Amino acid sequence: MDISLSFVFTPEMAKRSFRACHPSAPVARWLPAGIYVVLGVLVLAEALQGATPDPVGLGVGGVVLLLGLGWPVLQARRISRRLRSFDEPGATRIVLTDAEYAAESPGRTMTRAWTTFTNVALVRGFWVLKIEAEGKIAFPADLLDAAQTDTFRAAMRAKGLLAGSTA
Repeated sequence: MDISLSFVFTPEMAKRSFRACHPSAPVARWLPAGIYVVLGVLVLAEALQGATPDPVGLGVGGVVLLLGLGWPVLQARRISRRLRSFDEPGATRIVLTDAEYAAESPGRTMTRAWTTFTNVALVRGFWVLKIEAEGKIAFPADLLDAAQTDTFRAAMRAKGLLAGSTA
């Protein structure tokens, strides 16, 4: 397999790539927020039940409630920081060979042997490659023509990396 691709990686493509690599990110953002809000309201309600309000309960309940309201903002900032290096469009070149995956973009070059990947899956229009210790990387599936897609699928299947697809 010798496939070489060149394209311009845009900020919008970076966001879509992140969503493909981390499909459960919205759950990680909103579920804890909901739990914190409910706990905060419960603690505040408990603190206000007596004849005189419990100042410790009010403080703890208020902090937990504020944490629940601020959690989505904190998570959005964390994701924004991770995607900051993709704020400007940049030319990217990907080379797929039998031995390795290589990507080159302004300011960074990455080369990984296929043995460092645990699986490859088509998710939301991106080929998502899971690296054992480092997380996931993705590239748009529509960059490959039909013949290249068949070659890539066959190579990944032969390496035991091809996972299920949810396009």
